[in-house]
Amino acid sequence: MNVRAAAFAGAVIAVFMLAAGCAATGQTTTGTPPPRATAGPANGNAPSPAATFGAGTALQYDCSQLLDAISVGQLDPGLVPDATPKAPAGSSAEEALAILGTACSWTAPDGATLLVSAAAPDAATLATLMKTASSGTAVTAFGSDVTAYQSGTELQLFNADGAWATADSPLFSDSTKAQGIGSALVMALPAG
Repeated sequence: MNVRAAAFAGAVIAVFMLAAGCAATGQTTTGTPPPRATAGPANGNAPSPAATFGAGTALQYDCSQLLDAISVGQLDPGLVPDATPKAPAGSSAEEALAILGTACSWTAPDGATLLVSAAAPDAATLATLMKTASSGTAVTAFGSDVTAYQSGTELQLFNADGAWATADSPLFSDSTKAQGIGSALVMALPAG
């Protein structure tokens, strides 16, 4: 697919999502793969691994399906959905979009941010993502069907059915807050 066709497809998806009412419940970004990224900070606080840009099956959510308002409010009551979700170059959210997943972001008036993504990578991409994530600290709070790692301010979750979700926020310096968001994401991921 050439760049012009990819841009047109992305515009069509955006128009469809607006017509479907996505703006009322929080914008979702999905689309075609962006140009290959280099490693860089997802939010300025922790380095992210270089994006692998493998492949995946389309997995699209409205942001309110990934995280409900209560879960977001428990992290920071000032967080509101961004009109245009942010997926910085080199971030896991950019990777999720490249493999046909979803990315959502929220920002508070004080500048606090939350960036989440979900995707259904193919087996090879899943293996690469898990290997990269495993350089972080293993988190066992989500049960035996979920493999999770936290590195800096980013939490990565993999369920037994091969779905992948990430959450990144400077508010995750308190690991219990990361676990609250992680639990909500685990509930939203597709299961067998």
